[in-house]
Amino acid sequence: MADLFTVDQLAQMLDMHPRTIRRYIREEQLKASKVGGEWRIRKEDAEMFIGSKLDEIKSDAMDDIQAFIEGKDSVVEGQLQVCTMLDCYVDTEEAVHISEIIMRHMNQPDPSRGKAKMQYFFDDNEQKGRYIIWGTPAFIGKVLSAVGEAVKK
Repeated sequence: MADLFTVDQLAQMLDMHPRTIRRYIREEQLKASKVGGEWRIRKEDAEMFIGSKLDEIKSDAMDDIQAFIEGKDSVVEGQLQVCTMLDCYVDTEEAVHISEIIMRHMNQPDPSRGKAKMQYFFDDNEQKGRYIIWGTPAFIGKVLSAVGEAVKK
């Protein structure tokens, strides 16, 4: 099942509302299948969709980073806030694996997480996965450590 994403998982990965993902499915811009009454998106179809939206995703990510730098529209709560960008020069399969590691941390109940946010895209031209993660320092540290450990293996 690791090769299938739910609407909610893909929406969180792309920092989009699930209704937006469902609209893309309805408009046939994103391929999906119903499994048990719920939409499921194959990893390959998600990657093709992300590739077609890459410029838009990059632009949105840069806008979010600029807002963070300027101290506007912070999605993180608390006294200490971190926005980090992680570039991984890996193939598509490994990039998706890294995004799954990050998503596991994003979805776990963890008091250190607070409000956190993540954006991910894969650039075929550069063979690079880019992950932009917002959160508390403790949470970001846990995520980066988990990714580092996984890449070592």
